[in-house]
Amino acid sequence: MRTTPASVIIAGLFVAAAFAAVAADNAPPALAEVVQQTAAKLPAGGVVAAEIDHGSVRFFSAGNFAPREGVPPEKVLFEIGSINKVFTCLLLAETVNEGKARLDDPIAKYLPADFKLEPAAAVITLEQLATHTSGLPRLPANFKRTDPLDPYADYTTADLYAFLAAYRPARPAPQPADYSNLGMGLLGHLLERIHGRSYAELAAERITGPLGMKDTVIELDADQQTRFALPHSGSTTVKPWRNPGLAGAGGLCSTAADLAVLVTALMTPGDSPLQAAWALARQPRAGLGWQKLGLAIMIDQHYGALTYWHGGATGGSRSYIGFSPDTQHGLVILFDNDTREAESIAADLDRPPAAASPARQTETPLPPEQAAAFVGVYVLDAHTRFTVLSAGAGRLQVRLAGQPFAPVFFAGRDRFFLRIVPAEYQFDRDAGGRVVSLTLLQNGREMTARRVDEPLPVVLPTTKAELQAYVGTYDIPAEPGLPPNAQFTIAVHVGTLFAKRTGQPEYPVFKDRADHFVYDVFEAELTFEHDATGKVTALVLHQNGREWRATRDAP
Repeated sequence: MRTTPASVIIAGLFVAAAFAAVAADNAPPALAEVVQQTAAKLPAGGVVAAEIDHGSVRFFSAGNFAPREGVPPEKVLFEIGSINKVFTCLLLAETVNEGKARLDDPIAKYLPADFKLEPAAAVITLEQLATHTSGLPRLPANFKRTDPLDPYADYTTADLYAFLAAYRPARPAPQPADYSNLGMGLLGHLLERIHGRSYAELAAERITGPLGMKDTVIELDADQQTRFALPHSGSTTVKPWRNPGLAGAGGLCSTAADLAVLVTALMTPGDSPLQAAWALARQPRAGLGWQKLGLAIMIDQHYGALTYWHGGATGGSRSYIGFSPDTQHGLVILFDNDTREAESIAADLDRPPAAASPARQTETPLPPEQAAAFVGVYVLDAHTRFTVLSAGAGRLQVRLAGQPFAPVFFAGRDRFFLRIVPAEYQFDRDAGGRVVSLTLLQNGREMTARRVDEPLPVVLPTTKAELQAYVGTYDIPAEPGLPPNAQFTIAVHVGTLFAKRTGQPEYPVFKDRADHFVYDVFEAELTFEHDATGKVTALVLHQNGREWRATRDAP
């Protein structure tokens, strides 16, 4: 239940946490300041955050997120999306520690005895579900989306079994890690079968109950409903998500106070009831992009400090937990709007050591004919790629999928640096001198992508005035499969046009011809229409062989 962060510049996707100690003359902004700034930019809703420092917890909040007056911000309940997966894998670790299952047990062992699976599917293991290496898709092929604003609500256990019966893996597991809500939902179901208890009961009996997390639940009681932060897509209130068939992937709600308890218990396990489970869950088992994976938990090194984190997203809420046992700093972020990713708020808090500041670096002139050697497409995995294009005058611009292009500056020896954030790209060549890969160096981490022989996208330059002409909201006519009162919201950020449809994240789009823009995170295009005076009056979305026309609201 994650989306690709798209509304932030490079760094937003590559921050595990804002926990490392930094030089006093390069101190990060205070959490209170970042919370206030973030809330001020949200079209609706608000932000609650918790900062854990050597066992001491402070809460910060801003905006309007509670329907009832007088509720302490740390007691407001939010949907937490995929943070739920951390709970699922703690339950798995407890189950293994108790000898009720093994990580290498095949899934067939815990499905009904008469249930028939393709042999290659039957041998998928519990560990492969927990580390996204099973090869199962992100969502099942029979996922219905009857209600686009509550997409998981109608997906049942019977649907899950129907998918499994028809599933034919393209390749045997394990496969390279690829995020799968389906796999984690299946794991939650298998845990229910192992223990003979519902997912909600397991979470309450084994995690939230022992830790005293009374507000971390799937079904809200009457009091909790009055403290629930209504989710928003932009300025529109949207439905909370229900997830009966894949509860292990996402379905829990929680508060900043409760999640601060969880972070403290994992960061300093001591006598915590989760000590043994966390010891098993935190062991690195797979790689996902630049980081390692334990059982669900993301593992990273941040300026030399070991960090653990996970984010979450639903149709109108965002969440994040992260912590470093090395520095004894932790962070919880919750907000009820989909216009920004919670990881990007952690990025706002982050600052490198002073010596790494990009302002201290000096650009070295690079002849245009030499700059051309770096232009190309570089792929890390199925979802992560870099596009390097010429920016003219011997300079380059680099785009990470789902983000705007950012200018880079030559530092010598095939290395380029960014000025908007402290990061560098190191290119590598083969024995013949051809550039074959790039490595992003940021926040003490390295991520290498290989060059592939793909056509370069057409990206035409744009002016601020040109892009501003498209800015506004566009109403989408009602039809089956679309949310009621759906809109496109078009905005400009950092010199790039962004498009957001109700119930979906905001994504950048790039001009390839007059009034025509393309997405880079999936195959879709936007065409803008004008009236006789040249004023933009509508847009048309082209996707999956269909077209949707949306008319522009009056300014």
